[in-house]
Amino acid sequence: MSDLRRQDSALSADGSVHPAPVPLRSDAGAHTDAHTDADTDADTVGQLGEDRVLSALREVIDAHNREALRAEAATQSRAAGDAAAGPMPVGPGDDAAVLQLADHRLVATTDTMSEGQDFRHRWWSDPAQEARSVGVKAAAQNLSDLSGMGARPTALLVSLTLPPSTAVSWAVGVMEGISEAASVAGAAGCLIAGGDLGSGETVSVTITALGRPAGATSLLRDGARPGDQLAVCGALGHAAAGLRLLESGLQAPEPTEGLGDGMLEACLSAQTCPAPDLTAGPRATAAGATAGMDVSDGLLRDAARLARASDVALLLDTHALREQAAALEGIADRLRPRTGQDVQEVPETQEAHPAPSSGALSEVAMTALRLVLHGGEDYALLATFPGGSPLPAGFRRIGEVRRHDGAPGVITGGTVERLVDEGWDSLHES
Repeated sequence: MSDLRRQDSALSADGSVHPAPVPLRSDAGAHTDAHTDADTDADTVGQLGEDRVLSALREVIDAHNREALRAEAATQSRAAGDAAAGPMPVGPGDDAAVLQLADHRLVATTDTMSEGQDFRHRWWSDPAQEARSVGVKAAAQNLSDLSGMGARPTALLVSLTLPPSTAVSWAVGVMEGISEAASVAGAAGCLIAGGDLGSGETVSVTITALGRPAGATSLLRDGARPGDQLAVCGALGHAAAGLRLLESGLQAPEPTEGLGDGMLEACLSAQTCPAPDLTAGPRATAAGATAGMDVSDGLLRDAARLARASDVALLLDTHALREQAAALEGIADRLRPRTGQDVQEVPETQEAHPAPSSGALSEVAMTALRLVLHGGEDYALLATFPGGSPLPAGFRRIGEVRRHDGAPGVITGGTVERLVDEGWDSLHES
């Protein structure tokens, strides 16, 4: 797998909030021409210094928070005039923010996007589009983790590390992308509470996301039971396909070409500017989901984690997964010269879900299926629901939960270990 996958390491927090100046960092190494005065006629963060850069970022943050407070006031049926004293009595500007929690439970996660590890400047031809996309993705991957816990976002803390040559306009664009991602359905009322601003050799964006459970309990990985049905909300394999397209030389956004259904653009966007359904987790919880998690490291790898946590076996339905893979066959065909040598046979499912009578898949179909099974950064929601119960809107059944025969894992027929050992591993040396 590529070394450009996100590092998925959600960490629990004790509820204390430590925001201050918000940091945003752009890389001066691989793509300095996109962030210097020579190309943009803009001040750089090194020229202006922390206070003036922070002032530029605060214009975005304060505008976002005004809208977030209005949205929160409407949701809570409070008067707009009382909103400022509501969820964030003390906002960015002091040594730390103060949040007023409506629930004694706090859901916390953190994630980092690093230049070279998670994105490359050459993926974009337009620095402004790049900045927005980096901000959107940095926020989206954290917000998706909250949704994976059945939580609604409350606040973000943003830490930006930027080379001195970074254009201030680029840093502001990242913050605008973060604001955009924190304003979509499911994130209404999410504040940007503060963070940190620092200097370094390459760009790094770290976000800590805080949320509150949408229901009486959180959506955890350990509740799946034999007889439950396995379902997913969100596309699978698109981000992995987008990564391969970008590494093949395409840039985002790419004009429509060859694939009339817009799949090429969809895959590029899934990798560079993801838009996970942040209402999926709370909806799953309300529908009685027994277990769930965000899919960010590949379906098989993450499904295996859920299986181990619940001490069950997850039997995948190859028919359902091939249907999802079929939409990616045009992309797989385009990628075939680069991926053909990597294609391996994927075992068929057990007798409960027999394989189609057509037998072995073509190389293109196999490549598409492997994108669905092993591709990461989908930010979809994998969940289990009681057998026979209706699934919430947007969820598709892809298998069932069974008792395991000696060890928990994912069953597709054949050896489980060979399948689940793939997917993104942020610490594995390739």
